[in-house]
Order: sequence, then structure tokens, then C-alpha cells
Amino acid sequence: MMATQVCSTVEVAVDNMYYCEDYSWRYNVFKDRVEAGVILAGFIEQVVGRVSDVVVGLVAGGVPVANAVSERLGAPMDVVVVKKITYPWTTEAGFGAVAPDGVYDFDRSAARNAGFDLDDVERMARRVHEYVVARTLKLRASLDYSNIKGGRIILVDDGIATGYTMVVALRFLRRAGALEVVVATPTASLDGALMVAREADKLLLLNLRTGPFYAVADAYREWHDVTDEEAKQYIEKAKRRIAQHL
Repeated sequence: MMATQVCSTVEVAVDNMYYCEDYSWRYNVFKDRVEAGVILAGFIEQVVGRVSDVVVGLVAGGVPVANAVSERLGAPMDVVVVKKITYPWTTEAGFGAVAPDGVYDFDRSAARNAGFDLDDVERMARRVHEYVVARTLKLRASLDYSNIKGGRIILVDDGIATGYTMVVALRFLRRAGALEVVVATPTASLDGALMVAREADKLLLLNLRTGPFYAVADAYREWHDVTDEEAKQYIEKAKRRIAQHL
């Protein structure tokens, strides 16, 4: 039976980027991450169907969204930790990101403008990698991603701002052997979406927005930082759901 369409007007940009005109260019369109994940799952079904082996959520905000997607699509859920390389004077703004295997990418122009050379960035990336490894072991107890090899992956986050963390996560999944990586997110900035679309097999998003002051949170009426404890609860819930169907 064909899934109910959640989007009456699917727009296609740069060949592989699909967004929903019904939800785009607006603020506060989702109640919370869970509702956004349910709607996103319907959009995924509408555009590409249920073909996926693993739904992977970016820690931590992407985990509630990914759980809703995996439940709707009937696919296992996994998570990946990617951490921004931030400027020393802030914990929020970043100019790059580090994956679980230690590979990182960064904006060379931004680093240079901040006075960092390549050795500086490498030292910062090593510190971030230590954090990524510890957090990965805390949440999934293993650095082994052999379950990804040869799989069709849907990579999910709660939103795409600059795109750096998503691109680093995507490249990590490819190095882990993913056959295909479709990125899906409830909301994205135009610049961030275009950056991710250049790397993904497909990019699916509901709420596309432009403007100099884009914030992921502006797509949601209820917003909070997802703790590791909350993320762990979703991970365990997904495990139980899969176990019940074995």
C-alpha cells in the first residue's frame, strides 16, 4: 500500500536535494524532534520508499528524530558521534568537525583568519577526538561499525546549519563501507544543505530556509538540548524494538 504523502509539493534542487515546499521558508513548523521525525519518515517513504538497512542518528539532537524514523521504516537504528572543532573562546561556534576514527575536516580560511596554523588545528582535533571516542563508548559501547558495511544508510540529524558535522559523519560512514548514504533532516539552511548535497547520494529535508541568522531551533516550537542520558534511552528503545521482531 502506498504511504500517505506528507508533502504536496516536492521540490528538487541540484539533482539530488529534495525539499518540501509545504514546510519551507517558515518558522516553528514542528512541535518537537519526535513529531519532526514522524513527518520526516513519511517524507522519506514518499521520495525514496522504505529501502534502508540502518538509520543512523547524529548524537545527540539527531537521536530522537532517528528513532522516530527507524520505527516508521522498520529499520535498526545506530548512532554516530561527531564533534565540532570550536574556537577557544566559545563552546558553540566551530570551524570543523572530527569523526570517531579521528579523521577531521575544517574550514581552512576560517582557521587562518583566527590565527591557527595546521599544527594548531591538528592539536585541537586530537583533543576533540578523545572526547568523541569516550562519548561513543558511553553511548554504544563500541567503535566497531561493521554493521554499516555494504548497507544503505539513512543519516539523520535534527537540522543542518553549516553542514560540517553532517559532512564529516557522512564521510565516516562511507569509510566504514556504506554502499549508499541518504541524508534526511527536518530542517536546513540553504548553504548547509548545498554543502551536504555535494557529498550525499540524496538529501531529503522538509523545512528549507535562507537568511543570515539561520538556527535549527527556529524550526521547532519546543526545543531543548538532548542529554546523553536521553539519547541513551532512545538507543535502548530502538534495540528493544528490533529484538521483539527477531
